[in-house]
Amino acid sequence: MPAPAPLVETSRLLWRTRGEHWDYEFICVPEIPALPAWLSTLEAMLGDADAGAGELRYGLLEVDERGQPAPRAYPYVAVRFLDPARRDWTGRQVQHFAAWFPPVPPEAVAALPEAVPADWHLRVLDGLAGTYGSGEVFGLPEATIRAWKRSHEESRAARALAIVRATPPVALGDGEAAPSRWTRVPALKKKPPEPPAAAGLLSAGAVPSAKGRRFGCFAIGAMMLAALCRLMLAFGVRLLGA
Repeated sequence: MPAPAPLVETSRLLWRTRGEHWDYEFICVPEIPALPAWLSTLEAMLGDADAGAGELRYGLLEVDERGQPAPRAYPYVAVRFLDPARRDWTGRQVQHFAAWFPPVPPEAVAALPEAVPADWHLRVLDGLAGTYGSGEVFGLPEATIRAWKRSHEESRAARALAIVRATPPVALGDGEAAPSRWTRVPALKKKPPEPPAAAGLLSAGAVPSAKGRRFGCFAIGAMMLAALCRLMLAFGVRLLGA
C-alpha cells in the first residue's frame, strides 16, 4: 500500500506575508510547537534567503521548554518565495515566508528532502486561496483597514489569523522530491520567555547599586512624609471643626 499523502495543517504552519493594501504580518502561527513570538525565529530561518531563488531549507528547532529536562526538537521545512499571481497595490510581487513542522520525530529530519515535494509551499498557497486569498484577508480594502479600529473590538491581524486558521488540511500529494534543492541549516535554539514576575522596578536576579538603594530610601521617605502631612492636615481640620 502506498503511503498516504502528507497533510499540512495550520496547527503546524508558520506563514508571514502581506496583503494587497496591508504590510507584512503573520497570517498563521503554529500551535505545535508553540512560542510566544515568532519573528526572530523566522528571521533566523529565512532572513538571508533569496525569495527569487526558491531555496528549500530544513532543520530542527530546539525549544527549551520549562519543566522539561532537555530541549524538545521539532523538524521543519522552510522557504521564502514570490507569489506567482498576487501583487500589492503598487504592483510589487508579494513575498511569502513559510515554515511547516511535520509530525515526524527529530531523528527523521534527514529524510525530509525525499519525503516533502519541492513545490510544497505552492501547494499550500493554493490551499490558502479560500482564506488568505479572500477579500477578507488579502484583498481587504484600504478604507476598511483604516476604519477597522473604530468599528471592531479585535485587531485586524487577529481576525486574519482566525480566518486562515480555518483552512482545511492541504494534501501535498506525490510531487517531485528534488533533494538537491534542499539545504540543511544548523539547529535553531529557543529559550522560554522570562516569567511575568520578573517585571518591576528591578529585573529578576539584579542586585541594586548603591545609587539605586539611596534613591529607593529617598522615595520611601518622601512617601512616608507625604502620608504624615495628610494625616496631620486631616487631624487639624477635625480640631478646628470641634
